[in-house]
Amino acid sequence: MISLDIDFSYLQRCFNIGYQALEKYRNKSITEIMEIEAEQGNYKAAEYLMKILSDPDELLKLFNLVEPKNRYLILQHMNKEDLMNIMPFMQPEQLVLGISVFNPDMIINLMMLLKPESLAKVVLNTMSPEKFLSKLPEEFMNEFLMSDKLDKNILLKSMENVDEIQLQKMMENISGQPCYDSSDKIISQLSSMDDDNFKSAILSFEPEGKRQLIYNSLRQKPELFQLFSPEAMVFPFRTMQKDDILKSLLVLETNEFMPMLQQMPQDILSLVATQIDPETFSKILCRDFADVIAQCGISM
Repeated sequence: MISLDIDFSYLQRCFNIGYQALEKYRNKSITEIMEIEAEQGNYKAAEYLMKILSDPDELLKLFNLVEPKNRYLILQHMNKEDLMNIMPFMQPEQLVLGISVFNPDMIINLMMLLKPESLAKVVLNTMSPEKFLSKLPEEFMNEFLMSDKLDKNILLKSMENVDEIQLQKMMENISGQPCYDSSDKIISQLSSMDDDNFKSAILSFEPEGKRQLIYNSLRQKPELFQLFSPEAMVFPFRTMQKDDILKSLLVLETNEFMPMLQQMPQDILSLVATQIDPETFSKILCRDFADVIAQCGISM
């Protein structure tokens, strides 16, 4: 049985239950109270048992669901699947507040569970592509450039806006000889290479050349940002303050948080769900959780 802080004055006002009777009922469930009253001719009480499971307004008032403690006590008796079904009714600000119980490293680990498009949105709404790339180690740039989903023609087009000196350094790294060729000539040579040699050439760029190449590729097709691994996308966040990390998540829609929430412990989900709007919670209880309502002393 779930022991809620019931508003007994509500029973007194709305169901003609006298003060002395309420004192006798202090240790009884609401169902027991209403059954006794109905047997004694209290027709309002009899009708109440018929409507409580289908009237969210009545449930809201009687269970005093505006009280966070009562919502939490009820939510504690739901399993994780039930709690996850409540999450879509939460606001992003409420979900971020729930996530704030974790330390920065755990929050970043949860971020890596987001879908690529959601994680990319978080990153690019927090910093510019230039700033992101300036913080990125070369190993992550190499992963991006070697992706099978990155078209050779996009890279060749992007090279047109890479500094000529970076192209020359790349050719020098390949041949071991000084290069004084123009950008157009170098790009023409690269375009004629087979895929394996072309990839080797790309990896021969200096870090600054790789940054320019990636930046120009992203300007052509911004959606290519999703080719970065989750580890790469969250890397700049590892030096950020916790409050700034949390603030960055506010760009997400409620449904985008679900991969993160799915990995959270059940007790934390209960705390998060406690923030739900009381009227919304009452409607959800009436619609989907007759069994939980029964545990609160209301049963048919």
